[in-house]
Amino acid sequence: MSLPKVLLPAVAVVVLLIGWNWWNADAQRIRRQLEALNEEVEKSPGEGQLATAFKAEQATRFFAEPFRFRARQFDFETDNRGALARSLVGYRARSDRIAPSVLHSELEIDQAGRTAMMVVVIRFTGGFSGRANEAYRFQLNWIEQEGEWKIGFADLIEIVPASVL
Repeated sequence: MSLPKVLLPAVAVVVLLIGWNWWNADAQRIRRQLEALNEEVEKSPGEGQLATAFKAEQATRFFAEPFRFRARQFDFETDNRGALARSLVGYRARSDRIAPSVLHSELEIDQAGRTAMMVVVIRFTGGFSGRANEAYRFQLNWIEQEGEWKIGFADLIEIVPASVL
């Protein structure tokens, strides 16, 4: 067997292993969870009340047991999944369209403790009450539970005006 015929499969295996490790790395898994959560918050024009309620309930599944969500700017804090879902329904009901996009994120992972801290800036285009041009800076403390990264604590740190973005 010639060297190129042996080398090509070996290189392919190494590339596959590197890709597999990257895909399953904690940072990628957390970012995919945030992406999936944003998809549940997203709202398309014409979405009905049942879909709104279902997506709000689905969004709460990204939170750990127990969890805490705090948004002092809106005088809201809860550790109750039902209250969080109702709040999301209320937020989504005020707009015909919501499109979240991550503008910036920083992530620190504690491998030993299986926890992570993320600071993320998200713009919710189409959001309610004339706040569509603002973004929100959150601190998200993640914890791995049963092999899945979940949010244990979410804190709305600040509302970032469009002029700062």
